[in-house]
Amino acid sequence: MHHTRRHVIMGAASIALMAPFSGISRASLSEAEFSPRDGELDFDVFRNGSAIGHHKIDLQQDGNRTTARIDILLEVGIGPLVLYRYCHQNTEIWEDGSFKSFASRTDDDGTPYAVQAVRNQSVIRVTRDHDQDYDIDDLTVLPTTYWNEKTVHCNQLLDTQKGRLMAVTVKPQGWQTVRTAAGMVEAQGFAISGDIELNLWYDRKNQWTKLSFPFKGDEFDYQLV
Repeated sequence: MHHTRRHVIMGAASIALMAPFSGISRASLSEAEFSPRDGELDFDVFRNGSAIGHHKIDLQQDGNRTTARIDILLEVGIGPLVLYRYCHQNTEIWEDGSFKSFASRTDDDGTPYAVQAVRNQSVIRVTRDHDQDYDIDDLTVLPTTYWNEKTVHCNQLLDTQKGRLMAVTVKPQGWQTVRTAAGMVEAQGFAISGDIELNLWYDRKNQWTKLSFPFKGDEFDYQLV
């Protein structure tokens, strides 16, 4: 039973990190522009209603440069006994409204991963400690860090845990009321399917507000703190 529970959480953690989104119909993006804001996005993560960890994003603006520092920690156990632990850190850089790079490290219950992606004028170079390096020639690809609403307009995204390029389909779900620690807010939902299945919400200021997904009979939810 403990072995099964561990693998459920391991798979769920990978889903939450790797989920990419594909295009809502719109003009092709030569530059993924956005309006950065200083501040922190802090989510509590729940499995079947029980808190299992956090997902935090610290956004800092310095001139034309935006730095996003991501910290994820998930732990599942019985009482003080931890049966599964997942830790992920990622530093993402944007300049002049365009994605430039990320560097991530993950400890998936003892299995380490390190990925780096750097965009130059012609390709995004992906280097990985556990698999072959490669180039992406589509410069509109974004990492699976979610804080930028432009994510849901991409045809492919690069997962930040293992460095895999993934294609999906996104269907807008309209405006809905979602729960946050501060109360109920209006947010636009997006259903993602394909290589991954999950739901994302962004509020009227295009701030990431919620994430949820099912996995092997369990329900996982992010609640904005």
